[in-house]
Amino acid sequence: MLSNRRSPAAVVFFLTVAAFLAGCSDTRVAREQSAAPAERYTQRELQLPQRYGGTHVGGMATGDTDRGAAFARWVLEQDPERRFITDAVVRNDQVLGIKVQSTITKGQLNELLTALGREMSRTYPGRAVVVNAFSPDGDRRAEAVVDPRTGRVDVRFV
Repeated sequence: MLSNRRSPAAVVFFLTVAAFLAGCSDTRVAREQSAAPAERYTQRELQLPQRYGGTHVGGMATGDTDRGAAFARWVLEQDPERRFITDAVVRNDQVLGIKVQSTITKGQLNELLTALGREMSRTYPGRAVVVNAFSPDGDRRAEAVVDPRTGRVDVRFV
């Protein structure tokens, strides 16, 4: 005879589906779902120049699509004096990697990632977008994840 008790895995599955269908706005869940595109790439891959684009206004702006390279150029144009951003790379029209000056403060970096995340979300509507910031030597400093449903930008420092 079958028991009416459900296995723990089945309960977790049903709760996950119910939360998804209810539009759960838990930031941890949103981060995990939205950050998935960035996890496809290694830290090095997020910084390597891509097929399209090249040097632009004193930095490197590339993408693996024409549209991505155009967005990377736009990013560099927002800081023509290179006070904060030195290079920008867009992957899969979804993940932006930027190199920032070592002099940028945590507050400035938070504002910068939030603004870039929002603009990238407007440029690529309906997509989960991620912005990664790297120091000049290539170490990851922070990540911003934009929830495509709410537009909320969640910045996490490494």
